[in-house]
Amino acid sequence: MIPSDQRRLSSDVSPESGASNGRRGIPFDYAFRYELQGKPGSVINSIVTVSIEATFTAVSIGYGVVPDVTTILFGPEPDSDDDSINFTQIKLGDIINSLDRELIASSTALSKETGPEAVLKNGIKLNPAVAEFVLQQRGDLRLKGDVLRKLFQVVGSPPELLLFKYAIFDEGSGREFQSEPILNIAGLGSAGGERPFRYFAQPIVFKPRSTIRMEVTEVSDFKGVLHVSLHGYKVLGGSDTPTAASQRGPTRRRR
Repeated sequence: MIPSDQRRLSSDVSPESGASNGRRGIPFDYAFRYELQGKPGSVINSIVTVSIEATFTAVSIGYGVVPDVTTILFGPEPDSDDDSINFTQIKLGDIINSLDRELIASSTALSKETGPEAVLKNGIKLNPAVAEFVLQQRGDLRLKGDVLRKLFQVVGSPPELLLFKYAIFDEGSGREFQSEPILNIAGLGSAGGERPFRYFAQPIVFKPRSTIRMEVTEVSDFKGVLHVSLHGYKVLGGSDTPTAASQRGPTRRRR
């Protein structure tokens, strides 16, 4: 639920409130995209340019993330394809050894770590393709090699582990909107859905042709794609909107 003071702020700066004297207000978002490599301290910049059609007023900011999931299937290796193993008799040591073999065979690099420890930090799960078949047997089914080899799957980094710092700049005016980069938990909330966006204390106005730069500094070893959006609106036909005549330049007087 949005607090009452934030609801009041959003209504005060809605597109309709700026659409006076025949001007038309339209909702608009500017989006930034970052490829997170899981390297703490890495700095990534993304730039968008406000179009010439109207001033952009940013009201709030929000973000979401898509984890980078490496599909790795593994499982205990039977002595031969004809051998079978009871699901309830599979030991943790057999699972870890099979994971280690798969990582070596596939030459998979996970945060430049070796062995299964890179995977176990996030977790493993039953392969969805065979999980229902296995679980319906209540552990009484003896599994053969073709199923055992793909019984488990690596789990991607959970969004809750994502940590980054962000800073916003208006390159045209040279304005900075923070004293130093802000931690996402402090400014926006966690990627798990708790406070995934916030309203600005004062809406930020960017003039046409302004260049907005957003800087992201990786703090955690999370790998994935980060999406950040500035939510706001444009008011068409305002005094800052270039007219056709102004874009053509001065006209010559006819004699």
